Amino acid sequence: MPIDQIEPQLIRRCQEGDQAAFSQLYNELKDDLFRWIYSLMRDYDEAEEVFQDCTIRLFRHIGSLKDPTRFRFWLYRLVVNQANTHRSRRSRHAYTPLEEGIEVKPDHYVFRSAMPENPRKALMRKELKNHINREIAELPSRQRLSVLLFDVEGFSIREVAEFLECSEGAVKFNIHEGRKKLRESLGSLVKNLRRIGET
Repeated sequence: MPIDQIEPQLIRRCQEGDQAAFSQLYNELKDDLFRWIYSLMRDYDEAEEVFQDCTIRLFRHIGSLKDPTRFRFWLYRLVVNQANTHRSRRSRHAYTPLEEGIEVKPDHYVFRSAMPENPRKALMRKELKNHINREIAELPSRQRLSVLLFDVEGFSIREVAEFLECSEGAVKFNIHEGRKKLRESLGSLVKNLRRIGET
C-alpha cells in the first residue's frame, strides 16, 4: 500500500503499543518503503541495510510523532536521515566497488518495463537503467531529492518544499536543474542505444 494511504488511526494504535497494529503497518508499508529507500541508495544490498535500520527506528520512535496525519513526511525524513547516516559510515570505510557480478533485482528499479523484450532490447534497457541510476545518484543532494520526491513519489511542489524546508521557488529550481543535468548526461546514451537498436 502507498505510504500516503496509511490511515492515521493505524498510526495511533501503533503509538499505543498495539502489536497487531505494528504488524499491519509493516505489511502495508514494506514494499513502498523499500522502493523509496532503493531509489535513494541505488544499491540493493545497501538498500536492504537501510531498510532494516529504518524499520527498527520506525517502531522504536513512532511514539515521537505528534501528528499521525503527517506520518508520510515523518517517515520520509527518517529514511533520508538514515540513508545519509549509512553513506557517512560507508565513506569512513572506503572500498573499491565491483562493477561485475552484482545483481540488482528488477522489481526494485524505479524505471522498469512491464512488457517482455527480445534479448538485444533487454540488454539496451538494462544499460539505460543502470546509467540512469548512476546519474541520479550523482546529482547534488537537493536536486536528487527534489526530482525523486516530485517526479517519482508524486509529491506536490508545496509538499517537497515543506519536506526539504525550503521555498517552492528553490524546489522548482532544483527540479529544473536536476532534469537538465539528467537530459544532458543521458541524451547521448539514448541516441546511441536507439541507433544500435535500429541496426
